Formats: sequence, structure tokens, C-alpha cells
Amino acid sequence: MIIGKYIAPQVNGELLTMREYDPTRTTTLRNVFARKMRVRFDELAKNITTALVEKDVLGLQNVTTQRVPGERAFDFPRSQDKVQAFMRWVREQMDTDILELRQMQRIGSSIDTAWTNVYVKNSYQRGLERARSEMRRAGYNIPTVKETGGVGQSLASPFHADRLGVLYTRTFNDLKGITDAMDSQMSRVLTEAIADGDGTRMIAKKLNGVIRAGGKDLGITDTLGRFIPGKRRAEMLARTEIIRAHHQATIQEYKNWKAQGVTVRAEWATAGDQRVCPDCASLENEVFTLEVIQNKIPLHPQCRCVALPIRNQDKAGGGWNQLPAVKSGELPRLRKSKFVKQ
Repeated sequence: MIIGKYIAPQVNGELLTMREYDPTRTTTLRNVFARKMRVRFDELAKNITTALVEKDVLGLQNVTTQRVPGERAFDFPRSQDKVQAFMRWVREQMDTDILELRQMQRIGSSIDTAWTNVYVKNSYQRGLERARSEMRRAGYNIPTVKETGGVGQSLASPFHADRLGVLYTRTFNDLKGITDAMDSQMSRVLTEAIADGDGTRMIAKKLNGVIRAGGKDLGITDTLGRFIPGKRRAEMLARTEIIRAHHQATIQEYKNWKAQGVTVRAEWATAGDQRVCPDCASLENEVFTLEVIQNKIPLHPQCRCVALPIRNQDKAGGGWNQLPAVKSGELPRLRKSKFVKQ
């Protein structure tokens, strides 16, 4: 469904509507969140290189920075002890710089104050506002967000507060899952590199491969068997969770009004460009009950789809296609072949 025209980037010299370019209108937020992820992982990779190459913390060479252990700090007789000490330090860096998890801090309180929450909340807020706006566009006689006390008042409702808390926890735990996987892979890579007699630069390169790129056969692969470094996984997480927060807020707001007697169904809308995957394209314009579509978006990592409201035909004064906005061409006609998924 295309509702209104919004200025967006050009493709082959032609302007795209915002609906075609980004139906959720969260592109900037997704990019900022992903960039913040990249910075944190790049800093970890930089510190590891400094510790191994400049500080020679494993005592594998002779040489000399900041935020890294002292020279030969992990120069123990046994390789196993070197690995354990170095990885203990790496875990501390991941907890501090990526998760912002401080020593002795409980996971629960860490989730409540996680740096990722601000991005999740921002997207959720946009989804809530978008839901209310789209429902009004579709002909529902409901008040604006401002008329009901503002977005802060809406977010304070139990339904939205609980769902937002779940999203905070999911994002933090998924990011922690990425750092945990990196911890395991880096420990194995370091052990094998020392056993193979690799120099510090090669070891740093291999460990950075787990973080940023270049790793092979490290156990973290996509559906095609390709290795996905931790940094890339974190970027995908950031972009995906923005869409999830937006969608969850949208559907929850639809549900809130459904509880007030407003019958709402949701139509699947894609970005409509060449990057839309076949699975999402096949669902374009399909209509779902709120219960069914609740957990369908994002359909896959970095999905950009959105659920837009469809007016209940039984209460639309003769049906959706009889609405003045549909007749005027502002809203599209509902194809008869579409039905509500059960």
C-alpha cells in the first residue's frame, strides 16, 4: 500500500517514494545504530592488535600503549596459561566496550541501562506514532497521539511498557550471544596459532578476522556456509532489531485500539525495490490478523517490511473500495483475491 509521497533518494535518475525506499522510515536510525556497533567492535580489534604486536603481552617477541596490559603481562611458561590470561582480558574488553557491562553488575540491571536501549526505544516510539497515523489515514475515527497525552503517556501504558522491556532484553542478550561466540572462537584460534608458531602480527590478524573479517572455518556461518564475523553480525542485529521494535510497537498499538472495539487487520508492505527478497515479495499486500502477523516481521535479518492497517470492510460504509480516499486514488483498491490469513 502506498500512502502519500515522500522525497527519497533517486535510483537511475528517478525519485522513489518513501514507501518504496523505506516503508518503516527508520533508515537513518538503523544506520546510526549499526555505525555505533561498528565503532565498538573496531576498537576491540585495535586494542587486540596493540596488545599483541606493540606490547607483546604473550611474550612472543621483544617490543611496546594505552588501555592494554603491560609488556609481557601474559608471558606464562605454558601456552594454556597464556591463552586463559589473554582471553580473560579480551572478555573484559568486550564486556566494557561492547556490552558496557561493568564488574559485579547484575545482568538484569545491565539490561535496564544498556546503551542499545535508546535506539530500540526510539524505533518503538516511531512505530507507535506511525500506527496511530496510519490508522487515521485508513479511516479509523481515533484521536492523535498528542490528543491522548503524547507518546510518553502511550509508552507508559502496561502493554507498551512490557513489550518494550522484552525488546530491550532480546537486543542485549543477542548482542551478548555474539560476544560469547567471539570469545569461544577467538580462544580456539589463539590456541591453534600459538601451537603453530605464528608470530604476533599473524595472531592479531587471525583474531581480528573473528571480529571484523577474513576468518575461515571458525564455525560461525550463514545459510550458505559463509563465515560471518562478529562485527557484521552485530550490524545485522542493529538493523534487524530496529525493524522489530518498530513492528512490535505498530501491532501493539493496533491491538490496543482493537481492545476499544476498533477492528484492525494488517496488510504486508515491502520496500518495493530491487533489494526485496522473494519471500517478502510473495507477501506483498497480503492481509493478516494481528495475532498472526505479530511475530512475522522481521521475516529475516535486515528485513524492511511494515504492517499497514486495512479498514474492516464490514464497517467501512460499503467496503474498503467504497472509501472516498480509495475512489479518489489516494489509497489503492483492495484486490478481491486477497484474504485474511488464519
